[in-house]
Amino acid sequence: MWLPDFLLPETAVGFGPVSRIVSGGVGVLLIAMAATALLPAHTGAAGTTLAQVSVAWQRQVSDQATKLGDACAKAAQVDVPGDVAQDEGVTSATDALNAVVTDSCAFGTLHEMQQAIFGDATKAWTEDDVTNLVNQGAAATTKLTGATGALSDAVAKAQDAAAQANESTSQAALAAAVANYTTQSDAVTQLITHSKVILNGGKPLDPATATKLKDEIDSCNTALAVDQASIDAVTSAITILQGCATDLPTLTTALVQSQQAYQKAKPSSTATTTKAPTQPPAPPPTQPTYQPEPTPTPTPPPPPPPPTPTQPPRPPAISKAFIASDSGSSISVQVYVTDPDHGGYTVCLYNGSQLGARLRNAGTQKLSAAMSVSPSAPRDPKAVFC
Repeated sequence: MWLPDFLLPETAVGFGPVSRIVSGGVGVLLIAMAATALLPAHTGAAGTTLAQVSVAWQRQVSDQATKLGDACAKAAQVDVPGDVAQDEGVTSATDALNAVVTDSCAFGTLHEMQQAIFGDATKAWTEDDVTNLVNQGAAATTKLTGATGALSDAVAKAQDAAAQANESTSQAALAAAVANYTTQSDAVTQLITHSKVILNGGKPLDPATATKLKDEIDSCNTALAVDQASIDAVTSAITILQGCATDLPTLTTALVQSQQAYQKAKPSSTATTTKAPTQPPAPPPTQPTYQPEPTPTPTPPPPPPPPTPTQPPRPPAISKAFIASDSGSSISVQVYVTDPDHGGYTVCLYNGSQLGARLRNAGTQKLSAAMSVSPSAPRDPKAVFC
């Protein structure tokens, strides 16, 4: 918050205790003071106060001093936010207003007028003296009002420029994320098509392999339908699609092996029928013949099912780091990490070579960390496993 000069203590070196801003009650006070004084007509003797010379002159100066005091108070209300305080236009307008306040308020014209109003300045007052003092107050009021407005305009302009710059940065980041998302989507769409063909290819020995593949396809389809106008949604979907690119081939291969195992373990559906032998003509009664009973052929037991393939470990993967917010003096760096096996990991977040945070976690997460930067420092977010 910028604090103008005229708000300094009124007992500053070189000024009397009456150096104060004129308020609404001063006019009543001046009339009461004037009523108890013996006032000569419009000509002042040497060493007399303005009130002793003319109540009308004193009121003219008091009225103008009130206007100038109001202008000084309004100058104190101008707020310069820290994120635009270093803007060239703002600093220039601030310096200009400070100079006008110094000349016009507690160290300048307003102080001089108050000296006359409250009787601290004594001399042979003339009408020209009063006119000059009132004109100085009016000019100071106009100049102070203009400088106050100029600073307010400079702050608003700087804030608009900063908002536009942030919007441009956000749009550029979104465009880059959407381009990456499109590339990932095309690859995963092809994998989903192939996986659906395998699902319809036969019955698996282990039904869980088909269930896992179906669940993964549903998750991937959800990421393919994300709102591409939101950078957070797109970035999160990219992380999911990167997992799909790894998991779909693995799950599809496991399902194919389970289907093949089922085909090998399935018993034959074709039954072997033994045809009864044709009876020969009956032998003569005197020469009976005996036919031995046929020996049945034993059926071999089915082979044992092959072992269920073990899914290879899936290490954590990390996405490109990006700046989620930038206040000028600090930035928030975010990154998405996939950890399908929940094995755990440690991620280091940097801005250039500056280490901002070291984060330890497990499972698929969005990690973020805030770090202090100077407004002019380059923004170069990075994330690596450490």
